[in-house]
Amino acid sequence: MNSVGAGVLLVEFGVFLVEDDSTLTFITFLGVSLLAALGLRFSYYANRNMRQSRIESQQQIWGYLQFIGALGAIYALVWVLEIVTSIRITPKNGIWLAMIFFLVLSLRQISVTAAGGVTSNITQIDQAVRLGFIGGIVLYSALTLITGESTITALVQALTGIGFLAYGVFYFQRQTSSTRLQGTMLDSLVRHLLPVLTFGALVSIVALAIPLGTDRTIVLHVQLVFLIMTATALMTATIKLRQNLAGL
Repeated sequence: MNSVGAGVLLVEFGVFLVEDDSTLTFITFLGVSLLAALGLRFSYYANRNMRQSRIESQQQIWGYLQFIGALGAIYALVWVLEIVTSIRITPKNGIWLAMIFFLVLSLRQISVTAAGGVTSNITQIDQAVRLGFIGGIVLYSALTLITGESTITALVQALTGIGFLAYGVFYFQRQTSSTRLQGTMLDSLVRHLLPVLTFGALVSIVALAIPLGTDRTIVLHVQLVFLIMTATALMTATIKLRQNLAGL
């Protein structure tokens, strides 16, 4: 291994095993590399759609979608950085939670744009839920910075993931229940985004097994499976963005 020092910071370069497991490290590297590439591609096409779309009401949707791909790529690159250097970014899963947060925001925005606004009572609840999501991400990040990964941080991560999935499914059902919108571009887009949300949320939800006594290495293996499935779902959603761009 090689070391590079800058003041009090000393960074070593080499291969740093994930949970001291060479097989897990190899598969993780391949999985996050795939996620980085597909995330950047998704973000690129979301940006292209935003720039070329003349429908003002859809601009915020494309803006949210940009963040999904970008945050997914950043999360993946942090993993790569931890594998090839001694640098450790303990709250990296907070980046993943932020990615899923923008995903549910995009599902909400699609529903509101296509199916109309929500009542004042639902709006108040909706705002409180979104603030709760932000609080969950901040709490998880703060706890991991202070104490590192623990059963408490795993619980916060899992509960936040459950909340994301429930919130996203609510707006997905609201969108798809509007029969007049079936077959439209927004209807098709939301159907492509739901698998991304499902697999992405499951990456966090699986962490619930840690407080229940499951070994962290086993949990990481399962999370990696869902991460790769998230990347694959992101790829199919990117195809939809490309098709929409071609029609503009």
